[in-house]
Amino acid sequence: MRYFRQALAMMREEKLYSAMYIAGTALAIAFTMLIAEVYYVKVADIAPEVRRSTTYYLDFLPLKSNPNEGAPLNHEVFSTLFQKMKTPECVTGAIIMYHDQQYMKMADGLHDRAVTSKAVEPGYFRFYEYRFVQGAPFTQDDFDNGRSVAVITDEVSDLLFGRGADAVGKTISVSNFDFRVCGVVEAPSALMEESVADIWMPYTTTMAYSGWEVNWQETPINVTFSVPAAKREAFMQELKEVEACYNSVHKGREAEIAPHLKSHYSKVWEGIADVFDAWNKDLIWYVAPAILLLLLVPALNLSGMVASRMERQLPEMAIRKAFGAKRRTLLGQVIAENLVLTLIGGIIGLCLEWTALYAWRDWVFYVFSDNSSLYGSVPIVRGEMLFGPAIFLTALLVCCVLNVLAATVPAWLSLRKPIVESMMIKK
Repeated sequence: MRYFRQALAMMREEKLYSAMYIAGTALAIAFTMLIAEVYYVKVADIAPEVRRSTTYYLDFLPLKSNPNEGAPLNHEVFSTLFQKMKTPECVTGAIIMYHDQQYMKMADGLHDRAVTSKAVEPGYFRFYEYRFVQGAPFTQDDFDNGRSVAVITDEVSDLLFGRGADAVGKTISVSNFDFRVCGVVEAPSALMEESVADIWMPYTTTMAYSGWEVNWQETPINVTFSVPAAKREAFMQELKEVEACYNSVHKGREAEIAPHLKSHYSKVWEGIADVFDAWNKDLIWYVAPAILLLLLVPALNLSGMVASRMERQLPEMAIRKAFGAKRRTLLGQVIAENLVLTLIGGIIGLCLEWTALYAWRDWVFYVFSDNSSLYGSVPIVRGEMLFGPAIFLTALLVCCVLNVLAATVPAWLSLRKPIVESMMIKK
């Protein structure tokens, strides 16, 4: 408490020094966290993608004889092999639609509006935890019988039926096909790349996309698994059994599954590598130096400020040493003062980062990520996306260490000078 009072007194006496110190720390924290938060949003367990830390993707089945050629990964393979696996916590599949942007008929019956749709199976709504504001997901019975039902977002509901209107049971027209609304969910942010859409329907529904009829039984499927860390070894073993079962039926076109399975983290890492135009193994040499520079350069500047201030304070320190003050006491005061200034700067930096991330979200996420769907749009940013406690505490801890070192080194060197020499320095 004594050190805290001394720090406040120093701030009142040396307003310019304190303001520059706090500003330097705040900007370092703000810029570092701005970059870190962009990637936090891509990897953290944020609704509806609450299983990212345990998620694995399988987009196709490469042949052992030719990895560039894929074996069939359709509904039959998904339902008879992958969907029956026991080790995953959850498994879901979605049809790969190369033209996922459709046109929805507006309420006036004359105009169309572009919407994004996904053709999925019922387990999709167990894997991704959307918040339903009306109704419920389509059922297994709806899926098995190919009923034309759909889940829509609250934004689509408000657009078609008016704000707050009950949309369940009403009909929407997408690409000239009618669907009965069975549920309405809170619109996911465009930052949730795996789960974002405007409309979800069963992939057993016969649809026409861009004039081409889709045979859902033969169309390729993306399979997504959620596997807890404790079950990963058992999962890989079961995956080998699935692979052996598949290959026993498809002689001459044996597939290799495990090497082409991607975790959510590795998928994001590859996307970052594309942004930096670097191979995955070299990416760390692009990202790490940038983050360290954002913290190190301000620390070096602050070190110069502290050294200059210590030179001015040497006569005062010498007098206190002459009256019996120990070197560690004087050094502790310097460190405490800098810690208080760093903490204040960190809090201000966090507020600056929040403000910048929200105010310029339309280009910040686009510039620092590979999500091309963000171009020209303003993504939804919710509270749980803005604050990653681990990121902030890590950035603040690193900044505290650098700032304390920046203060300790010049202070220690100054305090080692003899009392008589320090007394001779002019104020």
